[in-house]
Amino acid sequence: MLPQKTYVTKDCVLHESDYDVSKQVKLHSLMEFMQDLATEHAFKLGFGWDYMDKNGLFWVISKYKIVFDKPVDRSVRSFKLYTWPIAPNKFFIERRFVAVNDSGEQLFSATTIWMIVERDTRKIASQEVINKFYRADFDDTPCDADTSFERIRKDDGYELSYEREIRRTDLDINRHVNNTNYINFAIDVADCSKTVKQAEIVYHKELKLADCVKVFSKNVNGNALIIGERNGETCFTAKLILQ
Repeated sequence: MLPQKTYVTKDCVLHESDYDVSKQVKLHSLMEFMQDLATEHAFKLGFGWDYMDKNGLFWVISKYKIVFDKPVDRSVRSFKLYTWPIAPNKFFIERRFVAVNDSGEQLFSATTIWMIVERDTRKIASQEVINKFYRADFDDTPCDADTSFERIRKDDGYELSYEREIRRTDLDINRHVNNTNYINFAIDVADCSKTVKQAEIVYHKELKLADCVKVFSKNVNGNALIIGERNGETCFTAKLILQ
């Protein structure tokens, strides 16, 4: 199903650099397409980066899920991406995405969960603050990427896959690791012969320049559960359903 109200679309073109070692599209590339379109839409609706900064607020992503309906391999060179926001639910704000090919067949869908944080206090903005500006003729069209996420907790089954120091190229304009880069940290534990059917990430703590992230993983029924830690604290968790 496609949205009917308060949505935007973008025609996305894929290049050779957008495919990975398995000849499938990089999740990082798809997340960048989605991030850019969401940023554009938020600006048009009046609650983009400039408005938020002026009012001492900023967006923080909490969760991300993407579900593939069809393989997006080198035979797919373009797609149309749709995105639409959902009416806020207390402190959490959901934005959905769907991508279709030239024939109108659905390729993938995604759901992102966001929070709005007050810059000075670092506290989550209240419902009252959110309602002052976050208004639209919201669409409630569902997508295949639901809001259920794996609850991942470390146990003896996890093994250290690798360690990585955060470098300048990992950072965005907010001087921390951009949310789209975390998927690369997760994908790096996966077997190169496998492709991703579904991926989900939960963001816990930001990573900054020179931080060292330790990435632990566990295989469960052929799928990967992943935990990223800094100084013993969980920074992100992820689940990859592989095939």
